[in-house]
Amino acid sequence: MRLSLAGFVFTGLAATSAFAQQVISAHSGVIHLVEGKAYLNDKVVETKFGQFPDIKIGQEFRTEQGRAEILLTPGVFLRMGENSSVKMVSNLLTDTRVEMLTGSAMIEADEISNGNSVQLLYKNNSMTLAKHGLYRLDLEPARLRVYDGEVIVKADSGQLTLKSGKETSLSGVLMAASFDKKVVDELYNWSSRRAGYLSAANASSAMTIRNSGGSYGSGYYSSGLMGFGGWQFNPLFGMFTYVPLDGFGYSPFGFGWWSPATIVYYVPPTGGGIIGRSGAPLAPNHGGSFASSPFAGLPHNSNNVGAAPAMNGGAVGGGSTGGFAGGGGRVSAGAHR
Repeated sequence: MRLSLAGFVFTGLAATSAFAQQVISAHSGVIHLVEGKAYLNDKVVETKFGQFPDIKIGQEFRTEQGRAEILLTPGVFLRMGENSSVKMVSNLLTDTRVEMLTGSAMIEADEISNGNSVQLLYKNNSMTLAKHGLYRLDLEPARLRVYDGEVIVKADSGQLTLKSGKETSLSGVLMAASFDKKVVDELYNWSSRRAGYLSAANASSAMTIRNSGGSYGSGYYSSGLMGFGGWQFNPLFGMFTYVPLDGFGYSPFGFGWWSPATIVYYVPPTGGGIIGRSGAPLAPNHGGSFASSPFAGLPHNSNNVGAAPAMNGGAVGGGSTGGFAGGGGRVSAGAHR
């Protein structure tokens, strides 16, 4: 089955946070991106513009010499490394359960809305994402790492709450131990590039929603919190991105998420940029995303360089995924495959 745009629920947003139409996924398990070769129940996955394969309950999805990105609940991305496989146990937004079968995966949770639940499974272990954060699950050897956030791990041996900078083996007794968050690999770096690219698409989508007739109320900046939003398809980037309902937020990699209320002025990257509601322009930063004065002092992942997310002068995305280029760059023609 292929999931087209018609397979998403279009919800009008009313009152002061009416931002035209938001696109919200009706379930988890959308294969958003495949690089290299991947299989859904042993059938080669082929993606087309505006259409995305859907992992149904009980189906298995695996990569070979490639990587893949799966959309779970709005704001949560599952990124699989090479020679990895998962099984969709439940695809409900209120009860998303994904069983890891082989390989490695990173989970970027930019927002877990009230009422939604994301749980990872491995043998007798269940891992419930409790907060915004960045998580990694490896099976050779079996271990769970928390780069940012909090996860509740349950096994036959007991229960453990794992926080930032901690890991636990998933074979035997659960026990928290520290690990060096600065030691990363290609899966981590690819996930970071994807986060930057999605942030660029988010800014474009938020501006489009706002220009389509959305308006914003007061109090978004003072709260500094994201409202619960949804997936929005961006035809320019050929992909979905996450758009908060209101306010603004940040990914664990340090990239910004904008809502239609906090995006005010967008110019394609030909020397222009995005200006926040306060009028403060963007400044170059190693973080590689977007920021204005509302982000001042906003916490971010300690692995990143720079105080707050901003737009890099070079390309965001890079590698085989293409990217969004600042400083007079452009969207690569190979941005989406």
